[in-house]
Amino acid sequence: MFDSLSKREVEVLLRISQGYSNKEIGEQLFLSEKTVKNYATNIFDKLNVKDRVQAAIVAIENNIEEYYKRDFSPYFL
Repeated sequence: MFDSLSKREVEVLLRISQGYSNKEIGEQLFLSEKTVKNYATNIFDKLNVKDRVQAAIVAIENNIEEYYKRDFSPYFL
């Protein structure tokens, strides 16, 4: 499900699914808010969803936290 996303897109989507705003995500990942918005737009296109709520639902239903922990982070958030 998430294989088409880059590592950074997975990091952004994970935080979207946790309820963080673009500004908060930017602060956590040391990105500008605009860059986070660009990542979010790319995520929406790749997941074929219309907005962050739909993206969060897809992420949660497909267990993005386990995907992130298994494939990207030795230290889970």
